[in-house]
Amino acid sequence: MAELRKGVWRAAAALLLAVLAIGAVVGASSGDRQPGFRACVRGCVERECTRGEPLPAHLRLLRWTCESNCDYTCQRTETKQAQARGAPVHQYHGKWPFVRVLGVQEPASVVFSVLNGLAHARSWPMVRARLAGHPMRRWLGLFVVLGSWSWLCSALFHTRDFPLTEKLDYFSAGLNVMYIFFLGTVRMLRIGTWRETRPLALLCGAAYALHVAYLSLVRFDYGYNMAANAAVGLLSNVVWFVVTFQAYRNGQPFWWKPAVLIILTDLAFGLEAFDFAPVLDTFDAHSLWHAATIPIVSCWYSYLVADARWDMRVDQMRKH
Repeated sequence: MAELRKGVWRAAAALLLAVLAIGAVVGASSGDRQPGFRACVRGCVERECTRGEPLPAHLRLLRWTCESNCDYTCQRTETKQAQARGAPVHQYHGKWPFVRVLGVQEPASVVFSVLNGLAHARSWPMVRARLAGHPMRRWLGLFVVLGSWSWLCSALFHTRDFPLTEKLDYFSAGLNVMYIFFLGTVRMLRIGTWRETRPLALLCGAAYALHVAYLSLVRFDYGYNMAANAAVGLLSNVVWFVVTFQAYRNGQPFWWKPAVLIILTDLAFGLEAFDFAPVLDTFDAHSLWHAATIPIVSCWYSYLVADARWDMRVDQMRKH
């Protein structure tokens, strides 16, 4: 066990260095460069934004301005024309031209993000009731808080894309990825007290803090952010597969569940690779990824609680 822990610390330290070393460059979207779109926006602003007429209340509530509303209107105009011609649909400002609902930019992603957050929040009564006295109770309780917060930030970002909501979404998602790695490592090493867990918590916290500091103070690099999260996610996968192997060696009847859940989570995330123009101008690969994770979240809590309770029963049998 001591050698295993040393190996984990070395791997985590290497990850910290890798996270600081990765970088990439992101360019503008193809739709932004279309002459028709640019002319449409200029004409709309000159025509509509000189009148001084306020936008509807629900748009102003979500901080739409005349200029941003013109941008949206022209995206939809150009998209409808492209669809009528059978031409490819362009992205604008890094996003597909979704049909907004009551001012919400990406309604499907918002709904699915809220449902993911609810899946986390609704798991707390089960954790609280069934893990009284178990060390994993505190960590799963924190998982409920971080998971709920992460998906709330996702819903805010998909409601309206501002620099603040974007950073909240990216930073909270990165924290969630790091915490899943932390949770798996705690389970793999079977560490229960805060004194034993503190070095791992400090290492993960330092890596996350440096990651956020780089994005906030040096450069908000989308490619780097994605690569860093992918690196932590890959290491997390390794940890959970080790947990699976340990459970198999210990004769746990549902030893296979963490491996299956990791694979399902990766497959859900893999939907991002099939980036396509939104179906019905609403459902794109990103929103379907959010939809796919809803049942997976509940399954994770069900497994983690069952795993901890199985450990409790084994410990009781050994004592007797």
